[in-house]
Amino acid sequence: MKKFRKILLLSLCFLVFSFSIAQAEGKLYLVSTGVGDLDNLTLRAYEVIKKADIVFCSKWTCERVKDLIKGKEVYDAGFGIFHLFYRKDKETPSSEIKAHEFNIEEKKKELEKITKIIREAVKQGKIVAVLEDGDPTIYGPHIWYMEAFKDLNPEIIPGVSCFNAANAAIKRSITGGRAKSVTLASGFSELESLAKTGTNLVIFTMRIKDITKVLKKIEKYYSPKTKVIFMLYAGYKDKERVITGTFEDIYEKIKNIQLPFEYLVYVGDFGEI
Repeated sequence: MKKFRKILLLSLCFLVFSFSIAQAEGKLYLVSTGVGDLDNLTLRAYEVIKKADIVFCSKWTCERVKDLIKGKEVYDAGFGIFHLFYRKDKETPSSEIKAHEFNIEEKKKELEKITKIIREAVKQGKIVAVLEDGDPTIYGPHIWYMEAFKDLNPEIIPGVSCFNAANAAIKRSITGGRAKSVTLASGFSELESLAKTGTNLVIFTMRIKDITKVLKKIEKYYSPKTKVIFMLYAGYKDKERVITGTFEDIYEKIKNIQLPFEYLVYVGDFGEI
């Protein structure tokens, strides 16, 4: 009987110790906060943010979720550090980097600061959440955290992108048209080369200063009757606006409209419901 009690006691001690170790393990998350209205935040993202000890986010994202992160340690997520990991010309000497893009040395210092905070926090058993508008895997500027901290096995919490919200707003089946492919592109993409293939395009308009100029360059690769859809403020139920036309009339339809930062352009034969 005494032997049994001793084994039981040792087993309980082992379980308590194992639980304590598990509790002490920190974790890094890259969390989607959805797009537009805050009700596009998923339940899973909400739970991770609530349990986080430390939060990294941009000023705009912090403002959107201010009630959720109240009382937590909050740091700037470091916009632009992405380029240190993924830009095509990352081997270019810093003296040749365009001054208006970012200061590479400053971004390296930001990275060092962020790295120190996260590694110390995870080591101390804390939960760290990096917050991203939209889905982190669709043109997310903070996806570099997955590369910088891959040894910590960070987890992505997926969410609603402006792409998802826009698809719902324009009421189209994105893969339902007659075209053989759909390409997500941005101002960083070689849009004319993509247009030559005849693919349907969903254009994320960051880095595009003159969308009319861009459309006029690619329209020669499509029929004049090809659908061109502007989706403004995807995810904001009180501001969403869909402008539908073709290459024949879309320029007239948008000429007097002040386009926001947040808009997408669809070009191609997208199926209609």
